[in-house]
Parts: sequence; C-alpha cells; structure tokens
Amino acid sequence: MENKVKVILEAIDNTKGEDVMMYDFTALNPFIDRVIITSADNLRQVYAIASNIETALKENGLSIHHFEGDKNSRWILIDADEVIVHVFLDEERNVYKLERLYGDLPRLESHV
Repeated sequence: MENKVKVILEAIDNTKGEDVMMYDFTALNPFIDRVIITSADNLRQVYAIASNIETALKENGLSIHHFEGDKNSRWILIDADEVIVHVFLDEERNVYKLERLYGDLPRLESHV
C-alpha cells in the first residue's frame, strides 16, 4: 500500500496538484487505508492530474478499481482499492469541504 501511495503522490506532484492532504482511514473503515485529496484551478488540470494518477498506477502494475469522472468533471474520484483519491476543481473542493468531514482522522505527511 505504501508503494501505491508513493506512486499517487508523485503523479500528483508531477502534474502540479495543489493543497494535497492525506488521511489515515484504517481505524474508520476496514476496506480503505488512505484518502488523498488534491485540487487544481481549472478543469483541464483536474483531468490531467487524475489521468496521470491512473497512468502511473497502471505503469507500476498497481490496481485501480474504479475511475469516476471525465475531462468535464469538477470532481474526479479514483478508487485504487485501499487508497481513495479525490481530485477537485478548487471551487468544488470549497463546496464539499471533505477536510471538515475528515477533520477528526489522523492527517499524514503528503510530501513526495
């Protein structure tokens, strides 16, 4: 799982994802270990980040269960089994405020 997280964080960094946050879900959900949130200021960048994550995972032989969204999506969700990634348009992230929802969970280092 740690290798998968590293690949995801590097893919986000390589496509200039902003304000990356990672949460430890192990105590809350037996199927999810990490949730990663990032954002961008335009739709093209949102899709580029998500696509880069998908490509990087596949290139490293790592699994993706589901990719929800397309080039016009303001929020793309990647279910990489034990790691969930939310890629938001900045305005959409401010609407849903997942950071508040996850505020009681341990926040982990999200640097590459």
